[in-house]
Amino acid sequence: MKIFSFLFPFVVLFISFNNVNCLFDDVLSRFYCNNENCYEILGAKRSATNEEIRNLFFMKKRMFSNHPDPELRKKLIKAYTVLSNKLTRRYYDYYLNNPHSIFNIIHFNIYYIYKIIKIIIALTIVMFILSLFNYMYKKYEIKKVLIALRKNKHFNKQVQSTILSKHPNYRTYDTIERTKIHDEIELEVADSFSPITNSMNLKISLLNDFIIFKLFFLLKQIYLYINWYILWIINYNILNKEYTEDDKIYITRTCVRLSAQKWNVLSNEEKNILMKKQLWIKQNRKEFLNELKEKEKINKMSRAKYKKQIRMKKKGISFNYND
Repeated sequence: MKIFSFLFPFVVLFISFNNVNCLFDDVLSRFYCNNENCYEILGAKRSATNEEIRNLFFMKKRMFSNHPDPELRKKLIKAYTVLSNKLTRRYYDYYLNNPHSIFNIIHFNIYYIYKIIKIIIALTIVMFILSLFNYMYKKYEIKKVLIALRKNKHFNKQVQSTILSKHPNYRTYDTIERTKIHDEIELEVADSFSPITNSMNLKISLLNDFIIFKLFFLLKQIYLYINWYILWIINYNILNKEYTEDDKIYITRTCVRLSAQKWNVLSNEEKNILMKKQLWIKQNRKEFLNELKEKEKINKMSRAKYKKQIRMKKKGISFNYND
């Protein structure tokens, strides 16, 4: 069920965009070699091996190394990039044979999703290693502090009294349980024992300290935004549905540049005044934004003239504000 909910917006998007030629032809052509044939740019046959394509690319590159047109060199690099990669070459061959197929868009998305996943995996590994080093360093610092504190009789007494107050039957526990409780209480006492140890924040939470979990949270937020954006396009750009009240509010506060928090601070009267403008209607929104631009332009000019007036007054020169 979760997988279906994850894929549903993308499936609907692909089904809705049944006219690939109109909507995506330009995107796909730019993804490959624009309106030119990648094989023809390199002078290669479609049956050419990767080695042959590589040799043709370097030969052409040497030929046009001093060519005045930089666009020609860009074309060569683009063609080589497409044909030297097994995945993109397979997708490009399919595109040449079936230029208007919906699978071209699926291939396009798979390619970029694959690249994003590779980047995410690399970042995850790096962040995991950094987080592990950070965690080990903190553990080492804690160990040093505890070794120093254990030499203090007052600290040891406080640890023992805290253990007995929280666990009256402590002495009857097994060795493993006693060790676990002792370590927890020791950290608790050390963390509040003195201002010096307190500032070190000895209670480590491995889960919270790991940057990797923050990364996963960020990725979740990105997915939710993409999901929301796709559904917005499907509902309002393709299916032309009526805006919901929440979405009308979203468009209105976006136009007036207010965050959700600032919008909630407004009184009901102020909200009603803004909502009466009906900024979710394209023409109203266009007129409102044009008015806003004009006001900003006038304010900018006024500020510039005011600054000029101050500068000229300092120099003892008369200034006409209407100049």
